[in-house]
Amino acid sequence: MRSILAGVVALAAAGAANADVLNANPGPANNGGATNWAMFFDLEALTPGVVVTHLTTANTGAAGAAFTVEIFTFSGSGLGGPVASGPGSSNAGWTSLGIANATQGPTASGVSELIDIPDIVLGAGITGVAMRFTGVGPRYFGTGAPPLSIYQDANLRLTTGDGRSVPFTATGSFFSSRAMVGAVTYVVPAPASLALLGLGGLVAARRRR
Repeated sequence: MRSILAGVVALAAAGAANADVLNANPGPANNGGATNWAMFFDLEALTPGVVVTHLTTANTGAAGAAFTVEIFTFSGSGLGGPVASGPGSSNAGWTSLGIANATQGPTASGVSELIDIPDIVLGAGITGVAMRFTGVGPRYFGTGAPPLSIYQDANLRLTTGDGRSVPFTATGSFFSSRAMVGAVTYVVPAPASLALLGLGGLVAARRRR
């Protein structure tokens, strides 16, 4: 039994999930904020089992600068304001998945290198996501009001987004619409992996790589 389980885990870790990239706004970014600001966007799986694993994002860093992003999730849409209302005005319902190390790309105030973020496992319905920047500020596309931007493929829908200068409080400034400049990388587990491991097992296998 152990050898069978080990074989299934090896299959999952070796690539039983197919990586895809969903591009957000192509940029260049035309607006931005400061360190400790957060960008908010929504993700919705259109295929069962989608796990978001990496992303790229525009930011204010110098070429090659190191910074971090903390990823938070919310059950339901994380979008909406103004500053004293909406999900992003409080930390209620938000869960921090962890902090990821990041590196700016070769262009100052451009798009980052690929960031290995804590896995965002998408279930049914919409998952709100907040990305709080430390060491640099976010850059995005947009200077006005909604409508929000929607990007999607056969597996994933991205709705983007909002910006807050003091996230998870009713103070600071709220900006919308502010579209993420960059891309989201995700995997869709192969059906055999889902059946044998379960989605949680596949994610655990990836983390052990």
